[in-house]
Amino acid sequence: MDNYLLSIIKNTTEYIEENLLEELNLDNISENVNISKFHLLRIWKGATGTGLMEYVRRRRIACSIKDLISEYNSIEFISSKYSFGCAHTYSRLFKEEFGTTPTKWRRQPFALSIMDRFNADFMSKAGEGLMSFLSITVFPAFKIAGYEFTIDREENDKKQLATQYGVDFFYNHRLQIANPVNKDIYIGYTAIPGKEASFSYYQPSLMVDQNSILPPDMITKKIKTHKYGVFKYMGPHRPEELSSRTLKAIWDYIYSTWIPTMEFELEELFHFEYVDYSKCNKQYCECELYYPISQI
Repeated sequence: MDNYLLSIIKNTTEYIEENLLEELNLDNISENVNISKFHLLRIWKGATGTGLMEYVRRRRIACSIKDLISEYNSIEFISSKYSFGCAHTYSRLFKEEFGTTPTKWRRQPFALSIMDRFNADFMSKAGEGLMSFLSITVFPAFKIAGYEFTIDREENDKKQLATQYGVDFFYNHRLQIANPVNKDIYIGYTAIPGKEASFSYYQPSLMVDQNSILPPDMITKKIKTHKYGVFKYMGPHRPEELSSRTLKAIWDYIYSTWIPTMEFELEELFHFEYVDYSKCNKQYCECELYYPISQI
């Protein structure tokens, strides 16, 4: 059975690419992919990092360059061919994309970084979901608050204890924090006492600052500024269903493929899950996993 999210992304890409010279809008794209507009926007943005209609616009600009190279094609002809409406609109959008007008570029061409066709094959299947390497990111220092639990790895595999603690925190204890940095962003912080340890410390948390008011028994932790490798998981399910089983494929990749290629400079071993609940619903989940490389 095909991966649901991967099929949507591939079908959407194919439809857009085949119809770049035709009228394209959110309604006819979602209708031809057979998915609601709202759901399509979430999935596309999650997979590509680009808005759906922004992708259409930037792909049209990229494809127009081959016409721009030909001296026989006027700016008016190109703008009409790629559905920009008029030469003024095409020139404005071209300049927003490349920092110069199409007329100036035609006279003095230089290398351009374009929006190429999105290739969903760069994403990997992770159970029902998809995973991808997102970026190398510097994340400034921040503070979290929550309750810490000792998690035995074998027991967690059987009972999914970390998931249980996380769900309980988000729906109950999270509400006891007044003025968090963002009430919808869940941080699942894992500290590892050593490479050979059979257990870890897991802290379901929210980000807090000096304006936050916490219960007296809640633990706070400050995470220093680090450079991270960031990985993304997308799944066709509720965020409450995230678990070590759900994320197994991405963890296997991180530990077997990515980590062996990196040089780490760390004082402590940890990583965290970052889930923005405002981007999720009962049928869709996004989770970013941050693995520190070095302290900054």
